[in-house]
Amino acid sequence: MPEQLTSGIARRVASLATAGAFALGSVVMLAPPAAADDYERTPVEIISQIEARSWPQYSVGNPGPNVDVQAALLFLNGLGYITQNPGCLYTDRVESTVRNFERREGITVNGVLDSTTWVKIRNMHFPTEADAYKRGDRGWGVLAVKVLLNSKYNAGLSLHEYYDAATENAVRNAQRSLGIGVDGAFGRLTYKGTITAPGGSTCQNLPRIAQDERPAADAESEAVERPAREGAPEVAQKPAEEAAPEEAVRETVEEEAPEVAEKSVEAPAGETERVRGY
Repeated sequence: MPEQLTSGIARRVASLATAGAFALGSVVMLAPPAAADDYERTPVEIISQIEARSWPQYSVGNPGPNVDVQAALLFLNGLGYITQNPGCLYTDRVESTVRNFERREGITVNGVLDSTTWVKIRNMHFPTEADAYKRGDRGWGVLAVKVLLNSKYNAGLSLHEYYDAATENAVRNAQRSLGIGVDGAFGRLTYKGTITAPGGSTCQNLPRIAQDERPAADAESEAVERPAREGAPEVAQKPAEEAAPEEAVRETVEEEAPEVAEKSVEAPAGETERVRGY
């Protein structure tokens, strides 16, 4: 069994063993709250199947078009590596953005959107078991989720940056299709399953994102606004003392790109894929 699966499966086995022990001892307990880690709710064989899938690979020599490229660039936008209105072709400009990301984040620099790059993006967007995009979130990452669902699952979602009820339902449908524990939150396992799902040749035409854009019905239904996720276009710049040297400033592919905060992430070379929920 691949090494990256062991921790999630071990937790699942331990959980089942503990539940069995309580049952045998006739201990009556209240049901625990829903786990934040979808590895706990997904059958082990499904976890194995999804994690064993090969990540798609794109380069100037294998440019697509595919929505995977567009989604990757939107996820990179959320990390501060800005491409305005990215498309589905892997062009020279896309290669330059990927090389900049690889160089700055300490992974192998080859200008190829390959397994190492996909895993690094995943680990930065979902650094802990509790992390997922969910209803109320907004930003580039949410837009990446939507273009993937529209192209690969015919979700028909409006391409604004807000994770609304329709997005949650579309994620639930994708999770059912993948066999993942259904909760409507887009995290690590759903990311891997969706990126590696077949299809994606239909590219999405992106609108210009307006700050605070969200459907009126959802705005009224939220009693308390969730804070914007890191990497959303409206996030403030990081303090000057944490800024990168001038020669390493991230490339802006087009003018007038939204200002995005750079996330400070320590990423040693050769980072391995961490197993977490969703």
